[in-house]
Amino acid sequence: MKRLLIGIAGLVGLTISSCAISILATALPKELIQQTIACPTDGKAKIENFQVVSTHRWSQGVVVLFSGLCPGEGKAAMKRIIGHKVIKRSGIHWQISSSDSYVLKNAPSKPEKLVNYRVNRSPNQNSDRYTVLYGQILKPKVATVEATFNNGQILRDHSSNSAFVLIATGATGVCEVRILGSDNQILRQEEPTISKRMAKDGNPQQCLPVSHQL
Repeated sequence: MKRLLIGIAGLVGLTISSCAISILATALPKELIQQTIACPTDGKAKIENFQVVSTHRWSQGVVVLFSGLCPGEGKAAMKRIIGHKVIKRSGIHWQISSSDSYVLKNAPSKPEKLVNYRVNRSPNQNSDRYTVLYGQILKPKVATVEATFNNGQILRDHSSNSAFVLIATGATGVCEVRILGSDNQILRQEEPTISKRMAKDGNPQQCLPVSHQL
């Protein structure tokens, strides 16, 4: 009986310890989220009026979408930017794995833009590699953004705060981006240029990361 009680006490202690570690591991790292980064327009300037647009969980941590202001060229007015941070979890510790941002352009175009987006790859193309597709929804008729990555994953994100993000572990590029309406009809789709260059293993790369506006 005593052995049984000791075993139960040990199991309870282990469960409590595991829960504590789990809570610590999933707590959002606010200091990393709020940490400002350099402007895409000027590597020396820091992003001003930094605001978190949304946060998105993924298997290895959190992806944070943010907006802000950066100086334009010369005496040009401040430019609004949108960007993301990939924050990875390692045990109970967190670190910024990568970040990226770009300037939002308001120039008129035909056909009308539905979204603008950018594709960014992880800095290390190893077993922990990933590709991020993120951007801004420009028209209310857009309900979902869907993408096929070059490792076969098909991911989608429903419009949230007029922004979206998709992250595919193991992918190095995006093969197709699809913009969907409220009833899942395809409003527009884009097939990025396929790379003809050879990868290190001798196989052709399937897709190239691109930046486009749909």
